[in-house]
Amino acid sequence: MKVTTTEARNILPELVKRAEGGEAIEFTTYGQVKAVLISHERYERLTRDLFKE
Repeated sequence: MKVTTTEARNILPELVKRAEGGEAIEFTTYGQVKAVLISHERYERLTRDLFKE
């Protein structure tokens, strides 16, 4: 799902629930993706090996 940062301000709780459910939410500004909201579980899987000490 893509949403502008302006739209996201009004529906942030809904976006968090959707991310928790496994959906990636892309935040756009002037039509370009600037950030992505994902669940903590997905974040942990993606970064598990990147930050091993």
